[in-house]
Amino acid sequence: MDRTNSNSSQFQSSDNLPEPKPKSNKKTIFWVVLIIALLAIVCFIAFQFGVYKQRQEVYTEEIAYPADSVFVNGWASQEDYAYWKNAVFTIPEYNDIPVPFQRAIVKIFMDNKFMQNEDNIQYFFTKIKDRAPKVIAYGNFTGQGDKEMAFLLEKQDFASSAIFIITDQGNLLYWKELSSELPTIKRFAKGALIYLNDMKLVPAPTDGIIKQNKNSKYVLIYNRETKTFDEHYQYTDEDVKNSKHEMEGDEETVEEVDTAVVE
Repeated sequence: MDRTNSNSSQFQSSDNLPEPKPKSNKKTIFWVVLIIALLAIVCFIAFQFGVYKQRQEVYTEEIAYPADSVFVNGWASQEDYAYWKNAVFTIPEYNDIPVPFQRAIVKIFMDNKFMQNEDNIQYFFTKIKDRAPKVIAYGNFTGQGDKEMAFLLEKQDFASSAIFIITDQGNLLYWKELSSELPTIKRFAKGALIYLNDMKLVPAPTDGIIKQNKNSKYVLIYNRETKTFDEHYQYTDEDVKNSKHEMEGDEETVEEVDTAVVE
């Protein structure tokens, strides 16, 4: 009797065991959210990388230039240069200007509002293809071993201009407005024979610039004492010939006077 009751109680306890609960959906939800978040991050990174690549393509030329890793105050930023360069250098003849000089020139245009300002005074590079090579000159004009550039800009009246001399770092060495002048320029080398203070040809102490107008020629050369650029008129063959005739005439007059006195 006791044994029967014992078995019966065992069966009853087995029947009363709790059924296993179904697995929670929390883990599934967690993984779904995680996957969505990862996909969103991947899409965001891909988008940013695409934008970066586009910028790289726009500024490929500037980034390839090694000095871009150094801040140069005389240069336009890469963004400003990319935006304005086609407005400044309007014809292909200016494409050969080295990028450092181009960026320096763009900054000059921006700082002085040469393309548009309150007084409506505009300067620009000539758009005449045959003239373009004659408004640019390179040389070691200050004699300090630096590569420097001289260039002419025309004024909107098409009758006046301005001359600039800059370094490849964008430092402005010289500027002068040339009222009612549209000259051309070219470089002459150190040692070239030029006229300075007298009607006597002497070797140039440094590289310089020839400024040629229709009826006159000047040289622009650095003065180491005054630390600026001086202009010197260049005599023509006719000027020299006339001067000699005048001197010979003066000598003949002196000789006649002396002879009369002696007699």
